[in-house]
Amino acid sequence: MELPFELVKDHKPQTKYSWKRKGMICSKEEFEALYYMYIYATNCDLCDTQFKNTMDRHMEHSHTTGEFRNIVCRSCNKLKFDVKVRTDNTSGYVGIHKSIDKTCNQGFRWTFCVCINGKRTYIKSGVDKEKLIEFADKWKKDNNYNT
Repeated sequence: MELPFELVKDHKPQTKYSWKRKGMICSKEEFEALYYMYIYATNCDLCDTQFKNTMDRHMEHSHTTGEFRNIVCRSCNKLKFDVKVRTDNTSGYVGIHKSIDKTCNQGFRWTFCVCINGKRTYIKSGVDKEKLIEFADKWKKDNNYNT
């Protein structure tokens, strides 16, 4: 079977190192199977977007257990619930981020968004971060939002 993209010379060992560094845990045999599944993937498992190059594909896995879940596009990977809080996310809460809003006295709003069927969905925004976090926790519980 022909590869969908051209790979650099040391792609396999670099990929193994990268997955291990990011917390993905698998045996040697599991790595071999997942690696070949990964390099032959042509579409995102969640939103079915076609990968244009090797940088579009990501191994989505549990950050708690290291267990593999699916091969996804960059957008779907960023929107997963257990993705580590980004360094530019000053809220400290996954799914809530700052948005510039010059109509507010403080110059920004806090925005709560989630991933539903691979698409980013904005749920609510406000100026009080603590109230928005309480709302987000309640919304996730009420809507059984566990990705």
